[in-house]
Amino acid sequence: MDHRPRYVDCPRCAGPLAQFEGDIGGGSRVVIERDVTICGPCALDEAVRDAKALPPVPLDEWPTTATHLTWDDVPKAPC
Repeated sequence: MDHRPRYVDCPRCAGPLAQFEGDIGGGSRVVIERDVTICGPCALDEAVRDAKALPPVPLDEWPTTATHLTWDDVPKAPC
């Protein structure tokens, strides 16, 4: 049984949680249990922050209005 809280809006950005039909979002990396569901763009932002060794957006700053990072913000490794 899934005990994760259900939201209509993303608690991290206050935007829509589902970006398309059947979208279930992702678990926030800020919470150890990853049991707080956030929208896909916020989940991607948290993954990019991890990849760039940037600090996460703290829970006490949610909802944030900051622009979401994408993989385009990560420098490409030389081949």
